[in-house]
Amino acid sequence: MSSTESPKLYLDSEKDELFERGPWPKPFAFNQEVARVFDDMVSRSVPLYHEVLTAAAHWTRSYVQPDTKVIDLGCSTGTYMELLGRFLKAPTHLVGVDNSASMLEKAEEKLKDIAQRHTVSLHCQDASETDFSDSSVVIMNYTLQFLPMDQRPSLLQSIAEGLRPGGLLFLSEKVKSPCPRFQETITHHYEAFKEFNGYARTEIERKKEALEHVLVPYTQRQLTELLYKAGFSQVDILLKMHNFVSFIALK
Repeated sequence: MSSTESPKLYLDSEKDELFERGPWPKPFAFNQEVARVFDDMVSRSVPLYHEVLTAAAHWTRSYVQPDTKVIDLGCSTGTYMELLGRFLKAPTHLVGVDNSASMLEKAEEKLKDIAQRHTVSLHCQDASETDFSDSSVVIMNYTLQFLPMDQRPSLLQSIAEGLRPGGLLFLSEKVKSPCPRFQETITHHYEAFKEFNGYARTEIERKKEALEHVLVPYTQRQLTELLYKAGFSQVDILLKMHNFVSFIALK
């Protein structure tokens, strides 16, 4: 694929109606119920989702080094790995890590064709158990935000230490504004985005309640400082819309 192509994502799930009626997941967890509708949920809930994954594939192709691993930390149903497998020309060792067995079951099915050209490894484990040695690119899209805050600095440091010199971390997160008025406006526009994508107001409020104390965001500045403290030499912002931002960090 050329550097200008933006192929469709392999999204394969039922429509997300978890928060429409009756009891809903509370607190939010990446269980079998969520895995069943996850692809639809994330594509309708995360601004620029397609663009973020496509950008991550382009940046991975630019920074992947021969005989190294590309690690997708929090790979969920394998959408990014499947897209990347179509982008990369040379056979590559693609590693997916997720602590949800239900997510990895769907990922294994989605990655069958990619596994014919690349070495694909899927690991059901916590992020803190991951071996980042001999990796040249680590992708962490919307994963760090779900980890306990006291574990985040050490995880970022482990990634920086494991990456080969010149290696890249592509990190996407939900963030909060340090300005209360900005945060209020951001929330308004983000919820309007979700309504435009078909979610009812009751669904939005129920999911917000389910995510309370489960998804705990940093500010953009806090994340930038954490990345430098972890050992990355250069940090920049690649994409941002509403309260979602994608960082690139170079070892």
